[in-house]
Amino acid sequence: MYYAQATDQFNMVAHKLMIFFGIIMCIFGLIGNILNVCVFAIWSRSRKKINRYSSSHRTSNSSLYLLASSVANLIIISYPLLTRILLDGYQYRVTRTNVLILCKFRYYALHTFDLISLTCICMATYDRYLLSSRKVRLRQMSARRQRTKLSILFIIVLVGLHSIPLIIYYDVSNTGQCEIFPIEYSYYYLYVV
Repeated sequence: MYYAQATDQFNMVAHKLMIFFGIIMCIFGLIGNILNVCVFAIWSRSRKKINRYSSSHRTSNSSLYLLASSVANLIIISYPLLTRILLDGYQYRVTRTNVLILCKFRYYALHTFDLISLTCICMATYDRYLLSSRKVRLRQMSARRQRTKLSILFIIVLVGLHSIPLIIYYDVSNTGQCEIFPIEYSYYYLYVV
């Protein structure tokens, strides 16, 4: 009897904390990522060359990657985090009628935009490494602005295609939770991805 009451109290505290800290994370995350988008949008604009030795197209490539990463993070905070607050904080149950929005698309968006953000940060780091190298050959390997945009588009398409099985395999369990049902894909998702 005592353990059941303690478990109920623990669950109630966990739900209250999820609501409180989830909303705080959402507010500050949205503000921070909107500011990041503004800063990186300004930095990624084409600048006129100051002199003939400066190459302005190479100064803004990493800011394009970071802009794409910030937009992806903004999407992660605005959709998957808000639905997490709704599902876990307010104990809203997923049913067969809302499974597409609250289960399948939520995990697709979370997985896709999380990987896009991570990949763009890695590409920005790699671009900065190339530009700061002492070797001329490595500095010349840094992509031009148009190739950087194509690289970002390629990353978005590739990660979006890679995440399609999440829409197919996520479904609602008998307890109202979103779960991956084929056990083979859940192993792949948990250990490989």
